[in-house]
Amino acid sequence: MTKRAALLAALTGALLAGCVTEGPFPSLAPRPDERLTIEEPVREAPIVADDPAVRARIADLLAEARQGNRTFEADYGAAARAARGGLVGSNVWIEAQQALSRVEAARGRTAAAAAELHQLALERADQPMSAADREGLDEAVAEADRLLAAQQARIDRLPH
Repeated sequence: MTKRAALLAALTGALLAGCVTEGPFPSLAPRPDERLTIEEPVREAPIVADDPAVRARIADLLAEARQGNRTFEADYGAAARAARGGLVGSNVWIEAQQALSRVEAARGRTAAAAAELHQLALERADQPMSAADREGLDEAVAEADRLLAAQQARIDRLPH
């Protein structure tokens, strides 16, 4: 080794020797806190009574959606017949546009009720509800969504 390399090795050894501590070293065994479990305790869900006000609101909104669907069904036949004929601007075309407007208005009634059901579900999502109320709300939302989807599919099949 060269003189310079030997001097560098000696200096490095001297510096590292100063880092070594004397005496007992801490144990590497698990500490008491490391033996604790981090699992959450199982908690029972609180029992919540049925809420008549929520049930009434759900029933009212679902009735509104169904009424909108009945109006839609009543107006759809006339709209389908009227949409088949007439030149743009003719009386037949104007009647067809009016019939389509009535169908869209009926669909809007169903859509408004469905939107309010969705809003109610959002408002109640983080609040305790009875299982029956939650199930009733979920079923009402699903039914209103089905009615809307069926109405939209029928409107999409009409010639515009």
